[in-house]
Amino acid sequence: MKCHIIHDSTRADRWDILKKEIDQEELDYQLWEAEKVPKKPHVGIMRSHKKIVRWAREKGLPEVLIMEDDIKFCDKGAFKYYLDKKPAVFDLYLGGVYSGEVRDGIVKDFSAMHLYIIHEMFYNRFLEAPENNHIDRGMANQGLFVVCEPFAAIQHEGYSDNARCFRQNKIDEEKCWKNCFTNT
Repeated sequence: MKCHIIHDSTRADRWDILKKEIDQEELDYQLWEAEKVPKKPHVGIMRSHKKIVRWAREKGLPEVLIMEDDIKFCDKGAFKYYLDKKPAVFDLYLGGVYSGEVRDGIVKDFSAMHLYIIHEMFYNRFLEAPENNHIDRGMANQGLFVVCEPFAAIQHEGYSDNARCFRQNKIDEEKCWKNCFTNT
């Protein structure tokens, strides 16, 4: 499945980490330039995501996979694992979340849009989310959000354009998928 990756070409640090993830997971991908709104980075982020969803709707795609350029797969093979675990029914299928109570693989309110597949039945609702909110916060309680468990991906630590500061990962390693097939 082709990955549509939001990338800020002015961030060389992001390209370096992204390229390693692309090579490790052998991704088929297309880069999309990140939209920027200097005093409101969350608006630029929302516009970047919506740009891809709008394109997918115009192309009549049944679903589209979107990721951000700070993606960090939890282990080699995690992308294949994520795709293999994709449910038959969902509005958003998330590769991992930072907040939100996950029950039986379902989350209603969450934070994290670093890896997800959106189903065509959810395109319009997604595109209607108001721009004054963060994209994930704007989705709260709006659909069937399935989370890959254990998580297939998190975000690399580093400078967050959204938060305008350095962000550390605060994900419990137990929630991340690790390759079960490595020989010991």
